[in-house]
Amino acid sequence: MTTTHGRYARMPTPRQLVLPAAAGGCLALAALAALAATGAVPASDAVVLGVVLLLLGAQALVLLTVRRADGKAMRVDARTKRCEAELARLSAATERLDARLDEIAGLLAERRHRHDEDLREILASLGEDRLHAMSLRQEVARLADLLPRPDGAAPEPARRRAAAESGT
Repeated sequence: MTTTHGRYARMPTPRQLVLPAAAGGCLALAALAALAATGAVPASDAVVLGVVLLLLGAQALVLLTVRRADGKAMRVDARTKRCEAELARLSAATERLDARLDEIAGLLAERRHRHDEDLREILASLGEDRLHAMSLRQEVARLADLLPRPDGAAPEPARRRAAAESGT
């Protein structure tokens, strides 16, 4: 009565077992009734045998149901163990990723710090170059004031020209 499902034999369901057992039980009770009716077996013995057969059938049904439930419990237990193993594997992977993310965050913070330092150095260098350029412009303006103008105009004082060029 077992059917195959994949490569494993499948246990019959209680319904599949009850139908043939009920048919066999009915035949046994009919035979007992016939024996009691013909007088081959006393009626009280036939009733006792009938009750014994009924109880044996019920006991067999309970035994198969418990066996089937035990099989299901074993499958659930195996599935739970597989899930726990998968969860442990995922937990380990998560911890590795967390450690790697912490490392990456540290590297990014260090790089940002270096970038900020580089920007400060560039801005400081630009500021120094601008101050140097302003001092050169003022010196050129002073020298230009010393030279005579080709149009014959009087030279402007260097301070006025430097103020006009810088926009202040």
